[in-house]
Amino acid sequence: MKKYYGNLKLYAVLCVHLQLENINKHHKMSRIPKLPTSTAKENKPGLINSRPLTRTIANGLSDADKKALILNHTKPIRNGPVISTSGSRLRKAATEPPPTTVPSKILKIEKKPSTVARKIPPYDYKARYNELLEKFKTIKSEHTDLKGKHEEVSDEYEKVKETAQSCSNERDIFKEKLLNTLNDLREKTAEFERMKIDFDIQKHENEDLHRKTRLLEEVTNGLKKKTTELEILQAEFNDVTRRHQSLKEEAEALQVLSEHLKKVSVEYDKLQLDFKEAQQAIMKYKSDAESLQNILATMYKEQRDLRNTIQDLKGNIRVYCRVRPPLESESTKPLFNLNVLDACSIEVEKVELNFSSARKGKSQHAFTFDGIFTPHATQEDVFAEVSSMVQSALDGYNVCIFAYGQTGSGKTYTMEGGCGTEQYGIIPRAFNMIFTCMEDLKKMGWELQIKASFLEIYNEIIYDLLNSSKDQESHDIKMVNSKGIDVYVSNLKEEEVKSSHDFIRLMIFAQRNRQTAATLNNERSSRSHSVAQIKISAINEKRKEKFTSQLNLVDLAGSESGKTSQRMDETKHINRSLSELSKVILSLQTNQSHIPYRNSKLTHLLMPSLGGNSKTLMLVNINQFDECFNETLNSLRFATKVNSCRTIKAKKNLTMVDSL
Repeated sequence: MKKYYGNLKLYAVLCVHLQLENINKHHKMSRIPKLPTSTAKENKPGLINSRPLTRTIANGLSDADKKALILNHTKPIRNGPVISTSGSRLRKAATEPPPTTVPSKILKIEKKPSTVARKIPPYDYKARYNELLEKFKTIKSEHTDLKGKHEEVSDEYEKVKETAQSCSNERDIFKEKLLNTLNDLREKTAEFERMKIDFDIQKHENEDLHRKTRLLEEVTNGLKKKTTELEILQAEFNDVTRRHQSLKEEAEALQVLSEHLKKVSVEYDKLQLDFKEAQQAIMKYKSDAESLQNILATMYKEQRDLRNTIQDLKGNIRVYCRVRPPLESESTKPLFNLNVLDACSIEVEKVELNFSSARKGKSQHAFTFDGIFTPHATQEDVFAEVSSMVQSALDGYNVCIFAYGQTGSGKTYTMEGGCGTEQYGIIPRAFNMIFTCMEDLKKMGWELQIKASFLEIYNEIIYDLLNSSKDQESHDIKMVNSKGIDVYVSNLKEEEVKSSHDFIRLMIFAQRNRQTAATLNNERSSRSHSVAQIKISAINEKRKEKFTSQLNLVDLAGSESGKTSQRMDETKHINRSLSELSKVILSLQTNQSHIPYRNSKLTHLLMPSLGGNSKTLMLVNINQFDECFNETLNSLRFATKVNSCRTIKAKKNLTMVDSL
């Protein structure tokens, strides 16, 4: 700001000085040349204050430098500044992340539309003076703006000063705590000295005891001699006593055995009665347990039916919107207005500058979904809404959950999450929930088998993410049978999973094989559609029932404009598949007879989820950056189309088993 301030001052001085020199020269020659007029927009600097300016700065420059400086400051700006950049610098900029934008607090100087200056006669000095006066007023107004910015910086300085004062107060508190600690240390030291004195006293007492012990040892040696004689006599007495005791014990043993036999006979009769009562109680408990098991199974079935009835009322295709909070490195990016009207409604608004009327016009767009997750929503909050769909998969229904949105909007974080259990996304949390519910289902007689597979669709080619070899067999999407619309992927590797740890290991292995690349919006963007398939097979031998369900967890590739993409081939395939997905949604919305599922691998794979026997949940991810407003608007409009679709009611894949 100081540099700009100095340039303004120099520019004003030179303008006045050169005008006076031109007037003096041409007055002698009786001819005044025409001043150059600007036909484009000019960035006119303003004066700092209204004091008269000296000519000392201008006198220090040559005539050529003065004219070059005025030409640089009065050169018309047509389409913004033209910056020449070498080829190597352009190639370097293409690989680096986009620069951070200027904070929104720093206001830009508005460019006023240029007007053609009217021609001033050579003899009209007053008109030339007025023209210079107008320029002076413009520079003065810009000075006022800069002064206002200086006041804002002063306010921020006061805030920092208050923060420093609070830190000083905390330092005083810590100093007081340190003094208290020193006092405690002195007390402990005094106590230690007292204990040392007590230790010396105990040491002297121990020495006295050792002296007395030596005297007792001498007395003991004399007693040992007498004891030896006593032992000889005692041995003889013990022998006699032993014989007498053995005879006495034999007599007592016979008496005890007779009494014990009497007690055993009584206890045996009592145990016989208790055994009969216990058998009757066991039979009663078994019948009660069977009745309670039947009641529990009935309650579980009613709970499951009620839960799925509620989901059917909400719709088989449910749409939620999640707003990604900006990262610390993105805190300086400008944001558009985003208002959460209620738990299900959101409104986005972008403020634009209208040059024709010089007023600010507002464009508001409102959208309604099944739920809105604000930037403050955690991974646990998101899964709390999604968990009912995972429970439906455990009830025997086919379920599909997929994330949609622009590149860098947080889709992969929502589905997979980050490091630590608190950062887990929908996929690992869903598997933890499945294994937790398995324990309850086992108590009711159900035996479950879980299989997992991971695949990706990259450039309209399906790859098995659990197969790290480069030469994979071809994977085709085929129909399960000719009657339904269920599909499966051929030559796809499936792994049986015994615990959540096994699934996390498989998911990390699949993440390493997935196609990623850097884009202008995201440093590590997913360049393929990733699908995690979880197949649940359950059987109940007692009830002669079994079901098979499939849970598809899809992380779609990020949509990106072709104008801003660095990898055109990938972007074309991604945008084409998402465009085909939009056509399928539109066909379902208008109830057309033909739905173009087979136009894309993605829509063909999601065919059972979009228009078949499945419950579907879509998470549209958006960010609040002003530069992403158009892509955000397109994502919200697409999500609205998905939310308006109505599919057939999903059916449970439950069958009866005659013999197991």
